[in-house]
Amino acid sequence: MTIVEACESKTNTTPEFPMGWYSVARSHELLVGEVKAVQAFDREMVLYRTRSGVPVLQDAYCPHLGAHLGVQGRVIGESIRCPFHGWRYGTDGKCEHIPYSDDIPERARLRTWHCEEKNGEVYIWFHPENTAPQWQLPDLPELGDPNWTNPRYTEFLVPAHVQDIAENSCDPVHFEFVHKMMDTPPSEVTIDDDGRTLHLNSDATNADFPAHLHATVYNPGFAMVRNTYGPGAEMVMYNSAQPINRHETRMRWTLTVSRSIEDLAGDDVMEGIISGLNDDYPIWANKVHKQKPIFCKEDKTLVLFRKWVRQFYLTSNDKREIA
Repeated sequence: MTIVEACESKTNTTPEFPMGWYSVARSHELLVGEVKAVQAFDREMVLYRTRSGVPVLQDAYCPHLGAHLGVQGRVIGESIRCPFHGWRYGTDGKCEHIPYSDDIPERARLRTWHCEEKNGEVYIWFHPENTAPQWQLPDLPELGDPNWTNPRYTEFLVPAHVQDIAENSCDPVHFEFVHKMMDTPPSEVTIDDDGRTLHLNSDATNADFPAHLHATVYNPGFAMVRNTYGPGAEMVMYNSAQPINRHETRMRWTLTVSRSIEDLAGDDVMEGIISGLNDDYPIWANKVHKQKPIFCKEDKTLVLFRKWVRQFYLTSNDKREIA
């Protein structure tokens, strides 16, 4: 007798978190002296901006008695003060002041994560061993360029693993069935010589706004999409992820269009892209992660993505499962 296996929605497992750069806030959302509680990578973190303007990201719980520094913690100069007993921690995570004791225990320190601010966002470099960054953040030159419009922002909380969201970048077939394009655009996926950056080029001439699409994926959850509608007529969208846990990801999108189409079609282009993101949501929200998907012969771009993404995982178990 063969017993029917349990539904995948009950048994499904996802990979751990891939290493790379991820967003934890927009720059304008973190004022000098401001303290925020951040959930990312199945951790509670505290994000704050020191009085000199430096963003700092640390584990949230005070080593003393476990108070959450992101809830009523206070910035004091270049440190954060615990709301429970006033212990202060510097930007390196070490406790530097206890108001009622001159003796500071050596083990009184917070884990500090590598944090950088660029392109209007605050990023964390995530590695399971909290090592130094293995590559630099890319420049996003359109932001702040006078030939491009002021950026438009949108974000979604997506109930899916960050890898499943990133996989869309190598899935031209879903453009036809999810985004209602007239057909599947001819597409090619390539990888840079260093093996790290992935590109999708797609001839989307049958889209609502006929265009050539070029997606550049720097790591799962961090990508740039450029739509070219004609000479000097372009739209650029940057997306950056904040993996909250293995089943929830906050996606931040930043959109801008070239000034040449600002009045003619700029709003329509950006609104069309945002609407397209809504198309993806029901799929992401209701799918399971397939560790070993059954691909057909023509799924070449997806197979290449699965091979490419292995490098961002530390454990051999994750590398094997996503093969």
